[in-house]
Amino acid sequence: MSIYLAVVGFFVGEWMLQKGVVKLLCRYLGFFRKEGFWRRGFAGQFVMAFFSLAMMGLLGFGDEFGLTLRNVGESLWLLLSFGLPFAVFYSLGAYLFIKKNKGAISMEWMKNPSDRNGTMVYCFTMNGIGEELFFRGLIQGSLSTELTLFIPLGSFNLMYSTIIVSILFILVHLENVINKDETKGEFFLNLPYRAAIAFILGITFQITGSLLAPIVIHNISNGFSIIAAWQATKNNREVK
Repeated sequence: MSIYLAVVGFFVGEWMLQKGVVKLLCRYLGFFRKEGFWRRGFAGQFVMAFFSLAMMGLLGFGDEFGLTLRNVGESLWLLLSFGLPFAVFYSLGAYLFIKKNKGAISMEWMKNPSDRNGTMVYCFTMNGIGEELFFRGLIQGSLSTELTLFIPLGSFNLMYSTIIVSILFILVHLENVINKDETKGEFFLNLPYRAAIAFILGITFQITGSLLAPIVIHNISNGFSIIAAWQATKNNREVK
């Protein structure tokens, strides 16, 4: 029971810290009040990474948190065989869907070159670091030490901890709608992607025991997706 209470504490603590820091930044620095989720995103991901590392440190930086470069070969194989193909094919599918369904998603806020470049940098670098340290490293790592049940899928055993964290990862993104970083339509449009990537990242972490591959896959997938959305809406706007 203690591990589940700890996980709840992790979520509450990180959420309160992130909200507090972002609120202060938005209050005193105009940069963070401007349109474009990447501005607050950088701050939020930094807080998430800092909080995760602090909690891991208090718990002794155990191997379960994935702060290791072990199984690099296996990580590279998973990246090339699953992560990269998924990023490419999903981005292509998203491009075709958005292109066909004009108005399904708005990218007007990216017309500004600084927002466009900032979003690209954010998605390809920072987005995966904070979330993977928190969800896969801290939460999934903590749960895996106590929750050893699994679902057998042929020769592979899908851990309950992987399933639980993948679902939590999907649900937490509802906050984007609350913060008005996404519309409800955009959230549901992104739901298949988030469901798929959540399990890919969770399973990759379970197999390798390292955060290396999940971080790289997360960043590549998000980066390709934002490029696909930007290109698909190119004819719907006047680019500065």
